[in-house]
This record gives sequence, structure tokens and C-alpha cells, in this order.
Amino acid sequence: MPVPPKQARSVQSADRMLEAAEALLREGGPRAITIEAVIARAGTSMGSFYARFERRDGLFRALHQRFLAMVVREDLLVRLDRAASEPDLARAVHSFVTATFVHAADHRDLTAFFMVYHNGDRAMREDGAAMSRAFSDLLHRLVKAHRAEVSHKNLRVASDFAALLIAGVNLERLIHEPGEFTGRAQTTKQVINSTSQAVVAYLRFG
Repeated sequence: MPVPPKQARSVQSADRMLEAAEALLREGGPRAITIEAVIARAGTSMGSFYARFERRDGLFRALHQRFLAMVVREDLLVRLDRAASEPDLARAVHSFVTATFVHAADHRDLTAFFMVYHNGDRAMREDGAAMSRAFSDLLHRLVKAHRAEVSHKNLRVASDFAALLIAGVNLERLIHEPGEFTGRAQTTKQVINSTSQAVVAYLRFG
């Protein structure tokens, strides 16, 4: 597993390697992240890499942890939780979807890496599952807060499916370039509005 750097120089070296890995991720996806490429981009050494990450999978786990730290730092879960306090279902869902999609768009490559790349690593899969459960639970709280507008008897089933709808559209936006999937590009705002309307229609009318 990644070894936490202790000295200031070691911290800076680790940060440079993680930033280099993110840049390579943007340019060519996970396959572009080789130890040699990271070292060359970061201007560090092979010894520094192995002292910090031990191997390539250790770097990938560190990238997953970097994503989780970013979610906490930018208060994404707080903003998703706050959506439930909107005065009606439509505005609550729109606020929830907006926070989700804007954050993903701002950090597209790292978010896609977190959602897609697990490589059979148990710790990384558990990180992804925990984040998915937190997302689903917050949407469930929103649905319960506006249950008077929801037609489904089983709110848990309804909110779980709504979470799948949102996550599915979000993932499509992350793994395809705009317009690549359908041949017609949409702005983030358009996708937010369409997704919100679809989720509200499902919750209201089943």
C-alpha cells in the first residue's frame, strides 16, 4: 500500500508524481500511467517512486484516495445533502443533479478513474462502493423529504433506481466525449435539466 510521506521534500515529490499521473490520465487514460512516464513528467527518481508507492497499483490507490480527499475538500456530500432542503421535489432533484454533474465535469478524468478503474483491487472497490452508498443514501434522504410528491410506495427502491439513473448518465458523460455516444453534443446545463426532469417524472409518476 502507499507509504505516507513524512518529510516536506518527500511530500512535494509525492504530490508532483500524483499530479503527473493525473496529467497522463487526462492525455491517455490509465494505460498511459506507467512508472517511467510518471517519473519523467514529475522530474523525480525511480527510488522516490518506489519509496512512496511501492508499485504501479500503489499509485492507483493513491489516486483513489486523492479523489476521496477532493470530495471532502470541496464539500460535495454536504452540497448533495443540502439539496433535500429545497422547497419541492423538482428543485431538490435539480440541485442534487447539478452538484453531482458539475463536480464531475470539473474533475472529469479523476472522477472517471475513480468510478471505472478498480483493477481487482479490494480496497479500491470498497472505496467505490462506499461512495456509491453515500450517494444513494443522500438521494434517499431527499426522496423521503419530499415523499408527498412521490408515487412509489417503496421509497428505498424508488430512490435507488433514481440514483442509478443519475449515476448512469454521469458515467456516460465521463467516459465519452460530448456527442460521441449519440452524435449530438449537449452542454452540462442541458444534461442537468434533462436528467432532473427524467428523475422527477419517474419519482412522481413511476
